[in-house]
Amino acid sequence: MSTKENSAKECVKRVARTVEAGFTLIEIMIVLAIIALLAGGVGTAIFSQYKKAQVKIARQRVNAAKNSVNTFMVDNNTCPKGLDDLVSQKYLDKSNAKDPWGKDLIFHCPGTNDTDAADISSAGPDKQEGTQDDIRSWDL
Repeated sequence: MSTKENSAKECVKRVARTVEAGFTLIEIMIVLAIIALLAGGVGTAIFSQYKKAQVKIARQRVNAAKNSVNTFMVDNNTCPKGLDDLVSQKYLDKSNAKDPWGKDLIFHCPGTNDTDAADISSAGPDKQEGTQDDIRSWDL
């Protein structure tokens, strides 16, 4: 082989080695962008499911409080003064006395909508009473 051929082969080997040495900045940025898009999509889906789960939990807690009031009224033939009475006498678990947004359930006994029992409601995700997203025992 001639020296020209040897130097050409060495040049090709060097170029091939430098090309194979790693990823370019553009390739890395494209991969990171794809990962970010996937993470954003998954995060959005999880967050919307989390909100739906909070509403379901609030409905369950309002329903549990309503059932506790009914049991209390059968046992004592009177309305409880508040959710604290139900908790202190073990009719209701303390964790069920608050909604998933950290606010106390709203309690009126006897109720205006359910005159034979109590009106129990949660202010809902917006934490404002009297809005459309409220969760009410008489609507369940």
